[in-house]
Amino acid sequence: MNRFVALLLATMCVNAFAVDRIWDIRYTFGPDTRPSPRWAVGIGAMNNYGSDILFPVNVTTALSKEWNAGGKINVKSIDKFDQVIVSLDIGGRYLINENNFIELDGNFGLNRNNSTAVVLTYGNEQFISKNFANFYEIRAGALQGVTGEGGYVKFAAGMTPTLYFTSYFRTFIEINMSGSIGNLTDDFMVDIIPKLELSLSTFRIRLDFDIGVMQEKNNDVQTIALYVIKAL
Repeated sequence: MNRFVALLLATMCVNAFAVDRIWDIRYTFGPDTRPSPRWAVGIGAMNNYGSDILFPVNVTTALSKEWNAGGKINVKSIDKFDQVIVSLDIGGRYLINENNFIELDGNFGLNRNNSTAVVLTYGNEQFISKNFANFYEIRAGALQGVTGEGGYVKFAAGMTPTLYFTSYFRTFIEINMSGSIGNLTDDFMVDIIPKLELSLSTFRIRLDFDIGVMQEKNNDVQTIALYVIKAL
């Protein structure tokens, strides 16, 4: 694990800002280790500090003790609604136990052909102490929606150290990297995303800041996002 962290830090030192679409193709609002309640709805807004904004809306459900499922509609406004792109994420998660899960997500364009994608995820959360945990995630995505032109398979790996301050507030930092086989030189990215989350009764409110790092010739994007999730 120490070698993995060292590799991430070394990569960060030679790269600049990033965001990678594979991390947004999921029915949840980013990596989420919590099992779904019987029903939950969520809404969010993500901005790139410019004229573009993304509005995701999702619904999740617990089908059984082991199975969760959900869907997410993404409405992206480009240049103050000069263009609007709408896509749908649908997915399901099998809970191997309270610390491990396997998830399958698919993304489909609704109002234009912005490429289909399928992503398989393995997630694992390890509690180091009562107030500190680390979440690890490995993902593999296929089809042009994640690999782009000339890519075959995109792989991603991430870790999220998390501090719990009582049951109402937690702070965490998501660190992830990704790249495509067949297009690795031009499609390698790293993100660092500090997050704050407040739980109030049946509500969860989360604030994300993407201050990621990557190679300068790749996608130069920073974002800020706010999400509100309500258990029903």
